Amino acid sequence: MGQKLRPHFRMGALLALAGLLAACGASKDDPEFGGLRFRGTAKPVGEDRANFVATVSDAARAPYAAVDAGLYEGTKYCIHYLGTSDIAWAVTPEALRAQPRLSGRDLVLRGRCVE
Repeated sequence: MGQKLRPHFRMGALLALAGLLAACGASKDDPEFGGLRFRGTAKPVGEDRANFVATVSDAARAPYAAVDAGLYEGTKYCIHYLGTSDIAWAVTPEALRAQPRLSGRDLVLRGRCVE
């Protein structure tokens, strides 16, 4: 009887894993860029909160759309922490849109909130 249940346990484990992986992705509340949702974050670099790095996960699936998602994350970060949407980007948005620069499958943008 144990042998008959084993495939059901495997299927259950696979479904649970798929659910966990889906939960790690973008949520339905995230905005769309190029018709896709991306999971992104922005975090301070060092002690100075004005300097930040924004990361967009799995940007390789649509690099040009991911650039806008990264710019959004950076802008959201600066508004939240410093009350400004002015950003001095390490690489200009125009250059990024012309040639997205991926780090593996992710897009990483660096900037500084300008007060």
